[in-house]
Amino acid sequence: MSVNSPAVRASYADVIVCHGCDHVFDSVPFVAGQQLSCTYCGEVMKVKHANWLIRAAAFTATGLILFLLTLAFPFIGLEAAGQEQSSRLLSGVWALLDRDRYLLASLVFITIFLMPLVELVGLGYVIGARWLNVKPPGLAKVLHLLFVIRPWNMMEIFFIGVLITTIKLGDIASLLPGIGLYAFAGLILVLIYSHTHLDREALWHWLRHENRFCGRDDDLLVVCHGCGAQVGESLLDANDRCPRCHSTVRRRIPDSYQRTLALLIAATVLYVPANLLPIMTTVQFGVASSDTIMSGVVHLFQSGNVGIALVVFVASVLVPITKIFAIAYLLWAVHKGQQGNPRHQAILYRITEFVGRWSMIDVFVVTLLVALVQFGVLANIEPGGAIVCFAGVVVLTMLAAETFDPRLLWDAHSE
Repeated sequence: MSVNSPAVRASYADVIVCHGCDHVFDSVPFVAGQQLSCTYCGEVMKVKHANWLIRAAAFTATGLILFLLTLAFPFIGLEAAGQEQSSRLLSGVWALLDRDRYLLASLVFITIFLMPLVELVGLGYVIGARWLNVKPPGLAKVLHLLFVIRPWNMMEIFFIGVLITTIKLGDIASLLPGIGLYAFAGLILVLIYSHTHLDREALWHWLRHENRFCGRDDDLLVVCHGCGAQVGESLLDANDRCPRCHSTVRRRIPDSYQRTLALLIAATVLYVPANLLPIMTTVQFGVASSDTIMSGVVHLFQSGNVGIALVVFVASVLVPITKIFAIAYLLWAVHKGQQGNPRHQAILYRITEFVGRWSMIDVFVVTLLVALVQFGVLANIEPGGAIVCFAGVVVLTMLAAETFDPRLLWDAHSE
């Protein structure tokens, strides 16, 4: 579909559409520091920051510098019985590859290195183009990609994993934080602030002012979740692409219910071996001992690290099973129709979508321990069979939340 086709009537509509429930609101003036939320489902629809371009540019430039420092300097070191073991950011990935744990190594590499790098480069590309007021090729795709990959950047979760690893090993070895670790902590903060200050709506308005595209006067409008444009269904009959950002536009995610259910069943099946099999094996002076997720939590409690034990228990035990039950409940609400309050269900969905990724803490802790604790006959730590199953539970539940269309809750209630 060509955007210059006479069948396409492009115009500007000063409205705001909620992506969580598809309700349309007239745009209202508000000042920097305020946000607009949907009165139906509570979704935050619009946030305004003063001098957003300057701040986003400063944070992104700082992030690029910190990323290079993270890679250039040692991340964390461990000293025990006169032996010293140092690691860099990707040492855990190489350690997993040496043990033929290719899937697990790929997941860690993507979430702590590749996605942050793509984010930084993408932010630099978009902000640089806006700063110079030029529109290079692929700008719309990059802007859309920045918000699609955001949940898969897990640097902050990895950093919490570093803190837990530090406490776990604090009694048996001396930990030596490196410059790379401090740079990594700063990188987490500046990336969060870069995304917070990036005005997505202002960028799409700059790329193309028109945000409503119709084929006829009585067209039913479908919202593009890529750029927020409203596209007439008559245009989507011939081509399902948004005339503004060229991303796929559908009234609802195709087969959302069936795909979410399939992913949920797969995650539930993997949850059993993830909790029964050992997640790691420790060998000290030739004596091997294995820990499951729960036994690791118990050891933390017994050693007096109650706070860390609670963090691990919530992230690795409570969150996965709660997320499975929450998604199952949402599917049941869609299937039955008019069950419960759709606003409360929408809030439950957003909470479920947000907290699910934090279960990766255990995966990162095991990765760090495998990279650090390699002292020959003195002590070694190896990953157990449960770690792949547990990582699969986390990924599958995240995908289940992404494929679930929260607008189905409102559809079921309306019906």
